[in-house]
Amino acid sequence: MQKLLKRTAQVQKQAARRSRTRSRINASDQRRLLIGQHKQVNQARKELLYSARQALREDWQLGPLAPRRDVGDNAKTYGTVPIRVVQAVDNPLGKWKKWGIRVGDRVCVTGDTERDRGKIGVVGEVTEKAESCKVRGINRVNVPTPEYMKVQGRAEPPVQTTEAPIHLSAVRLVTPLVDPNTGIKRDVIVNELTLTPTGQRYIANYISPDTGKPHYIPWPPKQKPDYKDNDVDTLRIDVEKVTWTPTLLRAPMPSGVIDELRNKYSKFRTRHEDTYIEMKESMDEERKRREQEMQWGGGTPKEMLTPVQELNRARNMERKGIDDQDKLTEEVLAGIGAMMVRKGKRLLPKEEKVEQATLQPPPPEPRTEAQTP
Repeated sequence: MQKLLKRTAQVQKQAARRSRTRSRINASDQRRLLIGQHKQVNQARKELLYSARQALREDWQLGPLAPRRDVGDNAKTYGTVPIRVVQAVDNPLGKWKKWGIRVGDRVCVTGDTERDRGKIGVVGEVTEKAESCKVRGINRVNVPTPEYMKVQGRAEPPVQTTEAPIHLSAVRLVTPLVDPNTGIKRDVIVNELTLTPTGQRYIANYISPDTGKPHYIPWPPKQKPDYKDNDVDTLRIDVEKVTWTPTLLRAPMPSGVIDELRNKYSKFRTRHEDTYIEMKESMDEERKRREQEMQWGGGTPKEMLTPVQELNRARNMERKGIDDQDKLTEEVLAGIGAMMVRKGKRLLPKEEKVEQATLQPPPPEPRTEAQTP
């Protein structure tokens, strides 16, 4: 049984190791994919900027003779940008900073590369993994209508206007604060926002004149989703109807169902039937019994000794001076005591007086001709 449990634990460790390796490989593939997406977006932006500069240079050089560019295939989509340029791509490093900006906050665009620098708007969408946000009415661009949105029978415009994402480092929070000099409340652009471990945000270098403490900026209220009822929705009375009542008189499910779900012969199984456990325990007991019956110095069970092995075993026991039960005789005890005296180790208490004669080794027996080697 112990062997079976050890095998199950080993299999579980191997499965966990394979799972960690697989997750590490998937994370590496995902990071490589995100890096490729970043390269594609940057390349598309460079090509768009290069084509716009080239067209501007040609129009300035040719003047009235400049060609019309809103003709042919680009007649309806001239001036649009590719869709992948306005899509937020996750950070490939897998780590993103907490900027303290949520949906509903008023922010001001402060980035040098943004065309709507200095405008104030309300955040409509925040993508934390991409560290970007979309501000309502700011940084709007025209994109061509995708093919999947062109439903047959509906007149979709060829161009749609949407907000392009802005990196969170290019926006600053706008909040009303009381001026300590004039006492008038006015909007202030917060250059540095500090977050607490409890989830609150405040301005580190500003002290409220009313309380004399740091001014905590409240989070914007979350908007409740507007749910609409449809004909295919399940009624509340049907959801709250009790269809099963648990009881202690029966199991929650038959044991056969558990075996079907977890595979009765799976190597990951940790719960077994009583008959199987009894069989394994009896096998372990039989194995231990056989190990105890292994003879000393031999290696085969006692009931399988050959006559030569039995003779050798008897001679060895006779030469050692012990019988089958490995008993200590008086002569052996006397020899042990004499050796202890020679080495200076006395285990007996000092109060007990031991006669020296009893600790002396026995005199050697006279050697006969039969014992001479």
